[in-house]
Amino acid sequence: MRSLIIPGLLALVASSALADVVYNVIGYPDTDKGAFGVVINNKLTPLTTTEATFPLWSANVVGANPSSGYRYVKLNDQGAIVDKEKFLRRITTVKARNTPNEFYQRQNTFATFPSLPQVYPSVRPKSSKAFDDTQIATIHLTADPAIFADMVANPLDEERKAIKAGFRFINADTVYSAAEVKLKVSGHGSRKFKKLSLRIKFNDDKGDTFFDRPIIKLRSQSSEPTFMREKLYIDSLNAIGARTTQAAWVRVYVNNKPFGFHLLVEDIETPFIRTTFHDGSAEPKELGSLYQMGSHVIGEEGTMIYNGSLTANYNPEVYSNKNLGANTKDEPIAQFAAFMKDLAEYDPTLAGGMKFWNTRLDVDQFLKSMVLEYLAGAWDGSWWKGNNYFMYFNPTQARWQFIPTDFDSTFSDGNLADVAVPYKQFAASRLRRKGKDHPLVTKLIYKNKEISKEFEKFLKTTVEKVFNNAVLDPRIAAYEKFIEAEAAWDFSLDRSKNPGKDPKYTIATFHNSLTGPVTGITYGVKPWINYRATDVPKQLK
Repeated sequence: MRSLIIPGLLALVASSALADVVYNVIGYPDTDKGAFGVVINNKLTPLTTTEATFPLWSANVVGANPSSGYRYVKLNDQGAIVDKEKFLRRITTVKARNTPNEFYQRQNTFATFPSLPQVYPSVRPKSSKAFDDTQIATIHLTADPAIFADMVANPLDEERKAIKAGFRFINADTVYSAAEVKLKVSGHGSRKFKKLSLRIKFNDDKGDTFFDRPIIKLRSQSSEPTFMREKLYIDSLNAIGARTTQAAWVRVYVNNKPFGFHLLVEDIETPFIRTTFHDGSAEPKELGSLYQMGSHVIGEEGTMIYNGSLTANYNPEVYSNKNLGANTKDEPIAQFAAFMKDLAEYDPTLAGGMKFWNTRLDVDQFLKSMVLEYLAGAWDGSWWKGNNYFMYFNPTQARWQFIPTDFDSTFSDGNLADVAVPYKQFAASRLRRKGKDHPLVTKLIYKNKEISKEFEKFLKTTVEKVFNNAVLDPRIAAYEKFIEAEAAWDFSLDRSKNPGKDPKYTIATFHNSLTGPVTGITYGVKPWINYRATDVPKQLK
C-alpha cells in the first residue's frame, strides 16, 4: 500500500467556504499522548495527526489571517504547552491558504544556493521529489523494536537478511508512505561506526517504489564532520556533465526516535541505469550488462586486469555482475572480460587512441569522472583503490560507460600522502604497485598522448570554471548555513550503546573542517580546493 498526499489540496477545499489557513508541522511529541499546536495572536489551536500522516500534524484554523505571525508549540498529555519555537513564522505568500509541511524548531524550510556553471551539457535526469536538495525531508521508519535493535547491535553481519519496516517520507508538500519495505544496514567501512547507513528496498513487484526508485540508501557520512563532501562532489559532477547518482539531505527517525542526519542517494540498479543513461525511455527493452567493482577483499582491487575469459577467474566480491545483459548465467563476466582483454592487448603508444577507445568506451564520461576523482582526492575511488565504481554496457551505443559512486573519502578526507601529488605521478604510482596496475588509467590517461591531452583539457576547464574557491565557496557557505542546525542535532544524539567508532564530532568540528584541519582530516574543504586549483595550472604549465 502506498499513499501520496498533497496538503495544499486539502487547504483548497477548506478555503472554498471560509478564509481559513491550514497549518502543518512535522514533529515528535515527548509522550504517546502528547501533541503539537499552533499559536496565532496568542491563541492556541491544537493540531492533530493520523496513522496515515504521522509525524505530520495539521489543523484548519477558521478565520486565520495569512499575514499573521505564528509559532508551533509542543503539548503534553493534558494539552498544555511544554515547549515553543523561539522564532515567529510568517507565511510568505499573501494569498496562501496553507503552510508547507514545516519542521518543529527549524526556521528555514526552503533554501536557495548559488548556482554552479554548467560547464558541459547537463546529463542529469529530470528533477525528482526524491532529490529536491532545496529542502530537508523527514524519513519516518517503523520496525519491530527488538529486531531493529539487534540489527544495529550487530552491524558487521553483512549476511543478515533485511528486516520488515514501515516507511514514510515527508517534505514540504508531500507525504509518501509504503506499508512495508525491506531495511538493512548498508555500506562496508561505514559499518564500523556507531552511526550507521541504511538501505531500503521497496516492494516494486506490488507497485511500491520511491518515485520510481526501487532501492534507496541513507548514507551516514559518519566519518565526515561537514556532511558536505559527498554532496559537493555530486554537484561538481553535475556541473561538468558526468552521469552520476543524485542526492539530498534527510532527517531519519526510527520508531519515533531520532536516528540521524543522512544523505539520501539512489542505489545503482537497473532503474537508475534507465533513468540516467537512457533518459527514462522504455527502449532498449533489455538493458545491457552492469558490473560493480570493489576492494573490500583484503589484497584485491577492481583493477580491470585481464585474468582470462572465464568468470571463475574473477572474485565475485570484487567483480560483481548486477545485470546479465548479453551474458549467460553460467558466464556472467564474459562480456566484461572481453573488454578487459581489449585493454590488456592495447598498445597505448599507437596513434588514434581516442577513435579506438570511443568505439568501446564513453571516453568523455570516463575522463570527466577521473578529473573529479583526481581533483577531489578520492582516495577510496576507482583510480587509486579500484573501488566504488560500476561499468555498464550501453546496448544503444554499443560501448561501455563508467559510473562513479560513493564519494565519502573526498575533499581531503582520505590518505593524502597518496593523492596529494601531480596527476602524472598519481597515475604512474599504479604501475609501481605490484599486481595492482589499473590499465584503464595507466594506458589511457598516463601513456596515451591523445587521451592524456583530452584529460588535461577537461582538467584545465574544470579548475577554471568549477573547481576553485571563487565558484565553490559561496555554495559551501550556503550549505553551512542551511544544515548547521541538523549537524548540531546529529552530534547531540546518544549512540553510546551502539558498537563501533565514534569520532566525537561537535558543531565546532563541523565549521572547522570547512576551513582547516581537524583530528583525522589534514585539510579543510576550502583549503583543499585552493590547493588543487593552484597546483593544477602549475602541472599543466
